[in-house]
Amino acid sequence: MKRRIALKHLGFGVTAGLALPWLSSCIEDIKEPVINYDGVVGIIGAGAAGLYAADYLLAKGIKVKIFEASSGMGGRVRSIRTTDPLFSSFIADFPLELGADRIIGSDSTWGALVKLYKAPTVDFRGGTTNAVDKYILDDQYKALLDIQADNDFNALLNFRDTILPSYSGGGSVQAVAGLSSRVNGILNSWLGNAYGTSSDRISAQALGEAISMIEHDGKELTLGLNSMSNVLLSRFSKSTPKVQLNSAVKSVDYSGELITLSVQNTETLDTTTEIVGKLIVAVPVSILKAGDITFTPSLPASKGSALGNIGMDASIRVIMEFKRNDFFGADTAFIFGGSDAPSYFVAGAGRSEANKTFSVTISGAKAEELSEKTDLEKVQQILAELDTAFGAPGNLASTNVRKKTDGAIIYAVQNWTKEKEPFIKGGQSYPLVGGTNNDRVALAAPVGESLYFAGEATDVTGEFGTISGALKSGRRAAEELIASIVG
Repeated sequence: MKRRIALKHLGFGVTAGLALPWLSSCIEDIKEPVINYDGVVGIIGAGAAGLYAADYLLAKGIKVKIFEASSGMGGRVRSIRTTDPLFSSFIADFPLELGADRIIGSDSTWGALVKLYKAPTVDFRGGTTNAVDKYILDDQYKALLDIQADNDFNALLNFRDTILPSYSGGGSVQAVAGLSSRVNGILNSWLGNAYGTSSDRISAQALGEAISMIEHDGKELTLGLNSMSNVLLSRFSKSTPKVQLNSAVKSVDYSGELITLSVQNTETLDTTTEIVGKLIVAVPVSILKAGDITFTPSLPASKGSALGNIGMDASIRVIMEFKRNDFFGADTAFIFGGSDAPSYFVAGAGRSEANKTFSVTISGAKAEELSEKTDLEKVQQILAELDTAFGAPGNLASTNVRKKTDGAIIYAVQNWTKEKEPFIKGGQSYPLVGGTNNDRVALAAPVGESLYFAGEATDVTGEFGTISGALKSGRRAAEELIASIVG
């Protein structure tokens, strides 16, 4: 069976029995001791953190209700489904991701889960693939061999690998690095855009703390036939039936023995009241910062201080394809250093011979700027930057980009901004200048024995902004809640 046919046969983002029929036979259900609790636990948010928290509680025999404001599950894990007409526009015979697109750490929490479920993965930087990074420096497309003797580039490497992990002090990454402006584009790609923002906004100390805490092997993997959302929702298929979609929690009153929730149907705007015994808040940090959920009594001042030191910026994902890959190099994994688009991921590397797909990620200040443009204007601006970098007329991206028969460029755009995604409002959390890991500790702390907090922004192990960080936070919150029950 050809890969593309196999993809359509499997489907994306469906529950385990349909999308991955072999998953249920991979492992036996783990028998968990049942906890004696008569109440219902409410969970706000059906992203990775909320689904994992629910799964953990259900395994302990605890009843849950999950309230999801949007019309779908998975949060910032989102894919172009094979049933979407847009998928047929592309030639890719691998998953097309609009959110999280890689497994960071083969032995991370997410990596271990994928391995346990035997979902095929690709180590695109190793093995027979051995894809490498390329760069845009001085507005020109460069291989590592071209710049490895460049003094400014080596100063950047030294900052990233030696200085930053042990840095203690104030300032943004860009200010602390103090590098030549020639390499600021690559600096921003690595230590700004990769963390959901710009290098002049992210705290050097907090980022250094996070990097030094990470314990996984750092390998970057992609999934073979299955999308991220497919595996996530399949793994937590026991949680998904507990999700109430289009249900935005507007207020939380935890002043009494029970917790009263005001829940608005986001389609009809009707409001209902729900009563739960305990509550896990697993929403993006942007929702808390915007005050979209009111709490009675107000959350402790420590939460407000923590939120003031954690940001979440606009982020945009653009997917486009080219008629050939020899003009940018068939061995390319990433292109770093762009101004309009800091990160170009060659998504088919190691997965397919049809590796002509660019998955472009733009975060922070540039994403805010591009958000004002139409989707086509975004694509045209990205192509113009690539044209300048590639230079030669035969290598122009605008000449090689795939188009429809009528000449229209084939592309997909996911805009993770507050206007387009009002229940997410951004890409991922990051530490603002002045912030430290202690802010995440404060944000994650329970409030009494009623409220518990999860989500990637509450990860305290250095993996904020990742699926692994979200999963670990969901389990931590569930364990804290259970501890309050059993004493």
